[in-house]
Amino acid sequence: MYDFDKLFEEHILKKGHVCEDELSELYDEWYVAYCEKLGASPRDKINSLSDAELVAELVDECRSGSPSYAVMENLERRAPVQLLVDLLDSENAVTVYCAAELLRNIEKPPLSKFVNMLDTDDEDLFELLVSVLKQSPDEVKDSLLEQAKTADVRKKTAIADILSGAGRDERIFALLSELFSLGDNIPLYASYLSKYGDERAAAQLYRALDTAGYADYIEIRNAIEALGGVVDDYRDFSSDPEYIALKEKKNGK
Repeated sequence: MYDFDKLFEEHILKKGHVCEDELSELYDEWYVAYCEKLGASPRDKINSLSDAELVAELVDECRSGSPSYAVMENLERRAPVQLLVDLLDSENAVTVYCAAELLRNIEKPPLSKFVNMLDTDDEDLFELLVSVLKQSPDEVKDSLLEQAKTADVRKKTAIADILSGAGRDERIFALLSELFSLGDNIPLYASYLSKYGDERAAAQLYRALDTAGYADYIEIRNAIEALGGVVDDYRDFSSDPEYIALKEKKNGK
């Protein structure tokens, strides 16, 4: 392992006191300067490595803690897709996350592979996968809807988040309606229904207004209005704890 970050840290230490705004310039200087431990400049050393060797360097760095910027930057530029896809099956969580992050930044990430990784317990990886899949909801909707049939609420919610940006499909509308009907996390599920944009959702949103607390009422009203509906504020919230707390906060109490 070359540990490029450690070599850069050594370069900084030789400079003495360094301000944060000087780091970028120092990095550029270090990257092209001859390094005795490498027998070349970091740039030349990395350029001499094959894709497989550079991926192996990434794996070693991830096992020891975190990857270096130099390795990540060059792998993103080279985009050795299949080598990175293979890393998604690694037992090392850092390696998997770094591979997924690099694949996210290429023109066409492996969407089907990302779909099949949604059962991960790693929250950072989970959020990364969802953010990628949200960019191409129509391409993954069939496989996601199939998984939704047996998914827990956490995964169903992620699937709903992804597919709320997809085109019209009765299965998606049914999923969004199902989650909203649970009565949990009303603001979130209301936002998915409004984003999806099917005006039929207004009927269940209107019904939910009758029993919603003040905070949920506001979010439901916003969702209805986003769908083109109109809400007359017919309910008196003067004794609602959420309304009272919000009013006191606004008044600085």
